[in-house]
Amino acid sequence: MRVNKKISLCILSSMAISTNLNAQVGKDSVLLEEVQVVGKSNARRMQEQAYAISVLDLKKQYQTAAPLNKLLNSVTSVKIREDGGLGSNYSFSLNGFSGNQVKFFIDGIPMDNFGSSFNLANISANMADRIEVYKGVLPVYLGSDALGGAVNIVSRKNANYLDATYSIGSYNTHRFSINGAYTSHGGFTIRANAFANYSDNNYKVWAPIVNLSTNKQEGYEWVKRFNDGYHSFGLKVESGIVGKSWADYLLLGLIASTDKNNVQTGATMDAVYGGVKTKSFSIIPSIKYKKDDLFLPGLSLSLYGTYNIVNTQNVDTLARKYNWKGEYVTSTSAGEGYLTDATIKERQWQANANLNYVIDDHQSVTLNNVFTAMRRKSDDKMYPDDEMNNVPQQLTKNITGLGYQVRFQRWNANIFGKMYRLYSSTYKLMDQFTDNQRWEKVSDRKHRFGYGAAATYYILPSLQAKVSFERAFRMPETVEMFGDGMVQKSNPDLKPESSNNFNAGLLFDQNFGPHRVQAEVNYIYRDTKDFILKGVSLTSNPTTSYDNIGKVHTHGIEASLGYSYKRNLHINGNFTYQDIKDKLEFEKSQNTYVGDGITENITYGQRLPNIPYLFMNGHADYNFFDFGWKGNTLSLNYDIQYIHSYYLSFTGLGAKATKKVIPEQLSHNVSLGYSMKDGRYSIILECTDITNEKQYDNYRLQKPGRTFNMKFRYYISK
Repeated sequence: MRVNKKISLCILSSMAISTNLNAQVGKDSVLLEEVQVVGKSNARRMQEQAYAISVLDLKKQYQTAAPLNKLLNSVTSVKIREDGGLGSNYSFSLNGFSGNQVKFFIDGIPMDNFGSSFNLANISANMADRIEVYKGVLPVYLGSDALGGAVNIVSRKNANYLDATYSIGSYNTHRFSINGAYTSHGGFTIRANAFANYSDNNYKVWAPIVNLSTNKQEGYEWVKRFNDGYHSFGLKVESGIVGKSWADYLLLGLIASTDKNNVQTGATMDAVYGGVKTKSFSIIPSIKYKKDDLFLPGLSLSLYGTYNIVNTQNVDTLARKYNWKGEYVTSTSAGEGYLTDATIKERQWQANANLNYVIDDHQSVTLNNVFTAMRRKSDDKMYPDDEMNNVPQQLTKNITGLGYQVRFQRWNANIFGKMYRLYSSTYKLMDQFTDNQRWEKVSDRKHRFGYGAAATYYILPSLQAKVSFERAFRMPETVEMFGDGMVQKSNPDLKPESSNNFNAGLLFDQNFGPHRVQAEVNYIYRDTKDFILKGVSLTSNPTTSYDNIGKVHTHGIEASLGYSYKRNLHINGNFTYQDIKDKLEFEKSQNTYVGDGITENITYGQRLPNIPYLFMNGHADYNFFDFGWKGNTLSLNYDIQYIHSYYLSFTGLGAKATKKVIPEQLSHNVSLGYSMKDGRYSIILECTDITNEKQYDNYRLQKPGRTFNMKFRYYISK
C-alpha cells in the first residue's frame, strides 16, 4: 500500500497507535489523529507496535451502563479495587503496581491533579473512543514518570455528534452524561463533555456490631450504610480552530468539577462514622496546539499547558461515636476520628512540548519535555495556630525524554532515555515527644536517569513476538509525601522508586473466513527498589501511610484467548498471575541501646500484603442484527470475574488462624441491550453480581452486592 509523507509521519513517529482487541478485520477507514488511513484494521495497527499494550474499544461499550473503571477491570493484569459504592476511593493495579505508580492521561495530558471528581469512576464511557493500557514501557510522547505502566483515555474525534445518556439503578443511583461536538466548514470547532452522578450508597454490609455501652463487639449483622451519600458534577469543554495552514488545531479548554462525599468508614470497617464528609472543587484551564510539517516536511510539534486549581475540604467535627446500626453516644472529645475542618489548596502548572521528526521512511526521532510545579497549603479551622497548616508545601518535577524509532516491514524497534528531576519542600516535626519538639523546613532535590527499548518481530504473518525493557523511576507524589489532611498521613522522607521492567510476549491473530481467533501470552518481570507501599494501622481509628520497601521482585504471566464470529458472537477470557515478594534480605535498624545496625528482614521472601495475585475474567456477547426491524439490534452480554483469596498482612507474620484474609470471590454480571434506528435510541438493562456474593477489596472493605441498572441513550451524528 502506498503511503504518503504525512501518513508516514503519523505512523512512524507516534509511539502509541491505538488498537481494538475485539475489532473486526475489514477494509473500513480508521481515523488516526487527523490522518485517514485506508486499508488497515485496528488489529493490524496494534500488531505493528513494539509496546506491551492492551486497547479497550469503547465504541462497543456505549450500550453498557458501566463506568470506565468497571470496563477496565476486564483487561489482563488490571485490577480495580474499590472502598465501596459510587464515589468511593479506588485503586488501579497493573501488574502489581498501583496508585501513583500507574499514570493516567486524557489525550496524552496527565490527570495527576484533576481533582477527586474527575476520575475513571465518574467519566462516562461515551466520552471516549478507546482506552490504551501500556504495561511497562511507555511511549516517549507521554512523558511520564510512571513506574509500571499508564492508561491513556482517547477522546472521540467525531466532527459533529450528540450522545446523551441517563441511567438509574439500585441504592437511588442516578448517572447522566452528555457528549457532543460541532465543527464548521470554516474550521471552528467546539467539543463538550459533561456528567453528573448521585447515589445514596445505602447498600447492606455484613458488619461488626459494637455495643456502645460496653465498647465490645457482639458479632456481625446485615445493616445498611447510613452515611455514604455521594454526588458529583464535571464539565470538559474545548473550542478553537482546526485545519489551518499554521495549525492543525489550536484549542482553548476548561475542565470544571465538584463532588461531595459522606464518609462511612475509615481505612477498615472497624471504624464507622456518621458525620464525616469531604468536598472538592477543581477548575483547570488549558491550551493545546499541534502542527505537522512545521517549517519542513516530517517535523511535527505539539504543545499543551494547564493550570490546575484544586480545593479539597475534609470535615470531622461531631463529638460522637457510632456503630454500624447507626446508634451513637456522645464522645468526650470532638471528632469521630481525627477532628478536622481543613481545606487543602493545591495549585499546579503543567506544560508539555513534544517534537517529532521523520528522518526517512524507516526512521524517526521524538523529543519530549514535561514540567509540573505544585504548590499546596492547608487551613484547618480546628487548629488555626498549627504551624503545619500555615506553611506552603512544594513539589516540582521535570521529565525530559528522547526516543529513536526504526521500522521495517517485519520488525520495528524503539530506544529511549529519560532524565527525571524532583524538588520538594515541606515542614517536618522534629524531636517529637521531647522538650525540643519543633517544626523544621526540609527540602530535597533528586535526579535520576532512565532508559529503555522495545522491539517486535513477525515470526509469521499472524504470529508476532514482542520484547521490551525499561529502567524506570517514579518520583513521590504530593499525597504520598504530604498526606490528605485526614486518614492519609505524611511522609516527607520518601525516596523515588526505581524498577527494571521486562516484558516478553507472543501474539497470534488469524482469520478463518468469518471466524477470528486471537491468543496472547506475556511474561513480566519487575525488579523494584524503594517500592512505595501503602500500609494501614489496624487500630480503632485506622490511618494509612506510604513507606519505602527496600526491594521487591515481581514475576508474572498473563494470557488471553478470544474468538469471534462475524459481528455476531464474541467470546474472550484472560488469566493473570503475579508473584510479588519482598526481597530485601537485610535492613538497617535503630536500637536504643546499641545504635544503628543491620538486622534480618523478617518479611524476606514473603508475598506483599493486600495485593491480589491470581485473578481471571471472562466475557461473552451475542448480537441479533435487524431484530424486530431493520437497523435495530438486540445484544446479550455476560461477564464473570474471579479473584483468589489473599492476606491483608505479610504471610509470615502472626498466627494463620487469626490473620485477616480477603476471601475468594466470584461474580457474574449480565446485561440486555436493545438499540433502534442504527443506534439512535437505546435501552440497556444490567444486573451486576447476580448471585449477591460478598465482594471485598482494600482492607476488606465491602462493596455493593446485587445491583440493577437501567440506561437510556440518544445518539445522532452527521
